[in-house]
Amino acid sequence: MTTRPEEQSPALSATGTNTPGHDAPKTSAAPFSVISRDICIEGELEGSENLTIEGRVKGRIQSQGDIIISATGNVEAVVMARNITIQGRVNGNIEAREAVEIQQQGTLIGDCRARSIQIREGARFEGRSEILK
Repeated sequence: MTTRPEEQSPALSATGTNTPGHDAPKTSAAPFSVISRDICIEGELEGSENLTIEGRVKGRIQSQGDIIISATGNVEAVVMARNITIQGRVNGNIEAREAVEIQQQGTLIGDCRARSIQIREGARFEGRSEILK
């Protein structure tokens, strides 16, 4: 569902912009693989594709593409990807080569490293952040 700019919540951005309607991190046009909400995975996931997590993952996740943790997603893992968008819950350290966005209902309990970090109003973040160059 697309929202109009005036309906989007303002972002707290570690890159210096704090403007309502600030765009989400750019994700590639490549299709996303999906871990559906009825799936629970324990272990290591590694791949080059984009990934949407609607279910539960515990362990380690590494992707050359983008990762979206949907509103139903629950991740207890170290997560590494190009861009990481959190709409659900992540308990673990994350690192994005480009951008991290914690959306309005998203939760990150852990450290965050990225070139750009956006924390939307209503999001929850407990941890340390580091801006990469």
